[in-house]
Amino acid sequence: LAISIRIADAMLKAADIRILRQETIDLALVTIAIEGDTAAIQEAIAIGTQLAKAANQWIASSTILRPDIAVNGLVTEIAKKPST
Repeated sequence: LAISIRIADAMLKAADIRILRQETIDLALVTIAIEGDTAAIQEAIAIGTQLAKAANQWIASSTILRPDIAVNGLVTEIAKKPST
């Protein structure tokens, strides 16, 4: 969890993005959803990936540029479900 806070901080400082939410599945699996323009998102993802890999904590990253409103709704509903 501490590494995700460091990553979020670095992403915010490196690029003009906004954090939408941070979802913690368990202490080892955290998702940080961000928004901003394409270049800023790509910069933030690069910084976050670099830090996570350096800490041997990187699993995956994905970018969906301009997601359809239905996708936003799906992500929101998944985030509301309690982890098992």
